[in-house]
Amino acid sequence: MQENYTFLDDLGEELDLLQRHIKILQLLKKDGPMGILRISQITNIPQHRVRYSLRILETEGMIAASPEGAKIVGNVDDFVKKLKNGLSEIEKRISELRKDLDSF
Repeated sequence: MQENYTFLDDLGEELDLLQRHIKILQLLKKDGPMGILRISQITNIPQHRVRYSLRILETEGMIAASPEGAKIVGNVDDFVKKLKNGLSEIEKRISELRKDLDSF
């Protein structure tokens, strides 16, 4: 019988979510203010997922609503730098975990 280790699935889903947030942020940086429908059309991301990503990016202080649609208001370069640093730390932890698993 095969067991499911859902925490690995959860990790993958979180990475997918982060990737979606970044894709939307890149689009807004490149093409300026844009509404949910247009973002969905360009990215092929369902509207409800775009809406969620925009909410998260707004909470992070990266975007704000405007009459033209969502627009960047935060320092994207600092945000990306923090994400890169965070990913580097996660990579180190994954490497350590791999070493622990190799000892089995």
